[in-house]
Amino acid sequence: MYFLKPIHILLLLFLGIFISCNTNEIKLLKEQEANNLKKQCFLNQADHGHGVVYNFGYNAKNQLISMDGFPDFDELIYENDLPRKATSSFDNSYYIAYDYNTKGALNLINFVGKDSRDRPFEFKSKVYTNDKKQIEKIDLSLPVFDEIIVTKLEYDANGNLKKIILVENNKDKTILENIGFDNKKSPYINTPFSNVMAYFTVFSAMIGSENTTYFGNKNNATSTKIYTDGGEILFTYSYEYDSEDFPSKVKVSKKAKSKEEIYEERFTYNCK
Repeated sequence: MYFLKPIHILLLLFLGIFISCNTNEIKLLKEQEANNLKKQCFLNQADHGHGVVYNFGYNAKNQLISMDGFPDFDELIYENDLPRKATSSFDNSYYIAYDYNTKGALNLINFVGKDSRDRPFEFKSKVYTNDKKQIEKIDLSLPVFDEIIVTKLEYDANGNLKKIILVENNKDKTILENIGFDNKKSPYINTPFSNVMAYFTVFSAMIGSENTTYFGNKNNATSTKIYTDGGEILFTYSYEYDSEDFPSKVKVSKKAKSKEEIYEERFTYNCK
């Protein structure tokens, strides 16, 4: 019988550790290579149907700086990598300013401009966020409102906007509810629109026109209800995805008062 000497045992132990470390290193390198191969995609054009088409432009840091097709503004200005001002190249009578706390969470949206009589105005909407920098409440003040509108926002476990709630006479009233989501990436996931477009998302739900929660969601809604004084509006979405798991084409069904409207949305991206 052959017995291993202590030095042989030590050599075997060292060899086992070396092989194990090498295996772990190779595995780690492969994971890093796989991550490096993953492309980062930026929304190039969004066609939401009904003639609503947005075209986007980015700077060298891949920050969204232009948005052609939106009526409120078409340019974004950054400070410390945060969008601080939304301006309009076609109407310089107003702009939207965004203020943040020391942790980089949005705390104020300010509409600054001049009215038809050239008198200056400011409409300040106070924003309340949680520890995840998610907007939980907006005291919405807009030029089209006579008073401040108190709204709340609720999220699912994945950080998607699930509900928009209107507070009237100290009572909560749900005005929009995203009932389900897929597990794919939202077209707007690499944009700063969760903050920049928050006011517009709430406003759209209030007037019962469209579901624009896609501006801030990580995934894509599969069904949505908007609750209006005239009844419920039900949206259902059927997606086609590209190779990077972004929606490329969406079939949308909008039902209200037993009437159904069907239209398509299309998205293109620049992947790097």
